[in-house]
Amino acid sequence: MTMHEDGDQLRIRVERSIRKILIDDLGVEAAIVETSAADTPLLGRGVGLDSLEALALATGLEEAFDISIDDEELTAELFVSIAALTDFVSAKVTAKP
Repeated sequence: MTMHEDGDQLRIRVERSIRKILIDDLGVEAAIVETSAADTPLLGRGVGLDSLEALALATGLEEAFDISIDDEELTAELFVSIAALTDFVSAKVTAKP
């Protein structure tokens, strides 16, 4: 998080990064990602990620935001929606020393 970035700006940046990784790295159709609301599920119906793609998304976010997501944090609940993952990553970034 930059010195002048507030929580809302961070959430916007994280959500944009999630959407970018979905399209650029995971090959999800841009139309699906762009029309998905924040409460759209990432797994199964919705965006349609499988477990390997969810892991790749988590890895991409770790790299993009210099955070670490522990194995025990990688649960289905984390990927319940774009908003849930955005909240999780934002909290991780904010908690960084």
